Amino acid sequence: MTALRHFFLLIVAVLLAFADVPAAFAQEADASAGPIRTTGGSVMFVQQGATFEAQIDGKPFDHLNARRIAHFEEPSGARMIVEAFDTGSPELVLYDFTKRPPTVEHMTKRMKLTGVFWQRDEVVLKSADGWYRFQRGMLTKLTSSKMTYH
Repeated sequence: MTALRHFFLLIVAVLLAFADVPAAFAQEADASAGPIRTTGGSVMFVQQGATFEAQIDGKPFDHLNARRIAHFEEPSGARMIVEAFDTGSPELVLYDFTKRPPTVEHMTKRMKLTGVFWQRDEVVLKSADGWYRFQRGMLTKLTSSKMTYH
């Protein structure tokens, strides 16, 4: 009976994995320097030697120590996560363009992202070493969840 129960739970998990959840949006990284349309203006990443200067409408708002970058934008253009690659795993930075100037939040853990899932008040990050939630400036490793992210 327990084998049948485990099989049933597996089927339910697979069905939930393919369910359409309109609040979640996953995307892959974009390595372009811009311009990128956001709710706060046009964002450009200007390379200056071994660093990048993040600019919004031509005005600098952040400086990244990186040889290259990749970024993930929320479909609305309100937020963006940037991976700043120098050596090893990239530094992660969240930009919130609903504020003037944009809010810049550096995450405490370096990791290469394989997916980003935008939620209303959080961002769920997928990496090789697991799933993380970034919410209100706090990065938390997810151990188990009843939420399904697509």
